[in-house]
Amino acid sequence: MSNKIILPALSFILAFFSAVTLAQTDFSISYEGYFDDNIFNNYENTKDYINSFSLASAYNFETNLNNIQVYYEGNLSSYQKYSFKNSNSHRIGIVETHLFSIDENPLNAGINFSLRNNKDDFKIYDFNQLSAYINYRQSIFNSNYLVAGYLFKGNNYKNFSLFSHYEHITFLRWISEFETGTSLTAGGEFNYKKYFDTYNEPGYADNASQFKIISSIYQVLSEQSGLALYFELRKNLTEESRYLTNDEYVYYEEEIFNNIYSNEGFSSGIEFTQMVNEDFGFGIETKYLSRNFTSLPAADLNGNSKDFFREDDLFVLGAAINFNLGFILEGFALETKWNYIWNKSNDYYYDYNNNLISFSINYLY
Repeated sequence: MSNKIILPALSFILAFFSAVTLAQTDFSISYEGYFDDNIFNNYENTKDYINSFSLASAYNFETNLNNIQVYYEGNLSSYQKYSFKNSNSHRIGIVETHLFSIDENPLNAGINFSLRNNKDDFKIYDFNQLSAYINYRQSIFNSNYLVAGYLFKGNNYKNFSLFSHYEHITFLRWISEFETGTSLTAGGEFNYKKYFDTYNEPGYADNASQFKIISSIYQVLSEQSGLALYFELRKNLTEESRYLTNDEYVYYEEEIFNNIYSNEGFSSGIEFTQMVNEDFGFGIETKYLSRNFTSLPAADLNGNSKDFFREDDLFVLGAAINFNLGFILEGFALETKWNYIWNKSNDYYYDYNNNLISFSINYLY
């Protein structure tokens, strides 16, 4: 190799590493144990206790205006009684954040691959996902910002290839911050899904799309407390759906996977947070979610379809208490949470309530 090639290459490498101000490794591990009195979210109210272990590690290469992070995230969930629901998930990825000026105008771009492995009969739900994204925030004037982004997902269900799909999400948001401690956000989002396999049959979806309008307001009440409100409106632009048949029954995608394109409506919520001191804080929240399914018929408890579509009204009440235990070990924290969910539905199988009580220990290094 000639010196004409070697010298510029060495100069580039030396310039890069001389610009690096910090190379840092992040590591976190957490345990969450929670009691769920309705693990399947239906009228049967099946109870269990779940142990969830999470591990994350990241390596950061930082300069004044750039940060590159390579990371791994893993989780193992173990059910005490219904062990056939045990699962593990893994994600690896790389993300770059570039500032076009000091502390302003960040561009984020990343790609990751994730997979989920289940046990026994639930292996049919195994999937893997390739995801890539890019977003940019532009400072406009006087603490006003415009944020735009794009997200791509490729979701592959090994045993349900019928539902494997590509997903494209684009969004645009405006953020305004005021000296009064008020922050306003408003924007729109377009979601589009296209299935791997196409059939070109009337009433059978080859794609789906949905538009969202999102708004929120956050108000600083004091140095240690804040109040947040949000509102989201979802409108389906397509009304077809995918399903599979087995003997005399029809199984819709929404009944197997969480399919956001199957319903439209709106959601709203309010959250209050309070730090009592630097080591102790709490929060409470409540939210409401309206879901009108545009192509999913309601059914009776025997699975027979009705002549009207499913409609849900979901109410959530939650509370959390956080403890910073850094005085024992730096990076050590504890959290306990309670959530009550009530889903009122005209499909009696999904007319249920749900209590979740959890306790978690987290360590960040």
